[in-house]
Amino acid sequence: MALSKIQAESMNLADTYAFTGTVSGAGGGKIGQVVSTTKTDKTSFTSTSFADVSGLSVSITPTATSSKIYIVCSIAYGTTTNVYGGFRLVRDSTAIAIGDAEGVRNQATATGSGGVFARAKNTDFSFLDSPNTTSATTFKVQCKINGSQTLNINTSGEDENGSGTGWRLVSTITAMEILV
Repeated sequence: MALSKIQAESMNLADTYAFTGTVSGAGGGKIGQVVSTTKTDKTSFTSTSFADVSGLSVSITPTATSSKIYIVCSIAYGTTTNVYGGFRLVRDSTAIAIGDAEGVRNQATATGSGGVFARAKNTDFSFLDSPNTTSATTFKVQCKINGSQTLNINTSGEDENGSGTGWRLVSTITAMEILV
């Protein structure tokens, strides 16, 4: 007698099912998990070398080596007059999503610059990474400036205590696991 498969017309998704074998046809590109960090305090940078922005990192543990991690960052900042700063995205200790090296040009993910009025601004960026791991992975933002002035995270450049010119803002970093 030959064996045959029984196919159900429908399934009650409220029930619990134990699967053996492989489930196919479910598709990829679904979000497996989301982790996010919001930075609300002020940090000032005067360094001409990249340094971590304290409080602007997130750790995620991918469930599969094939998973992609989608990183979204929003950074509020202000600079003193004529300051040019850069931000870069780092996975563990490796800079990712940076421009190509050429000459002595700075390699960064995004830039932030000041002007005459040094008002608060935002820069946003995102990146789809392929870390190829199931180990805990930390993504963080680093900052540096060119010059001898100051770049402030989450405030205006001069950080004035005035109702029209002084601002306190937030910066965020979010990591989403994309199941493939």
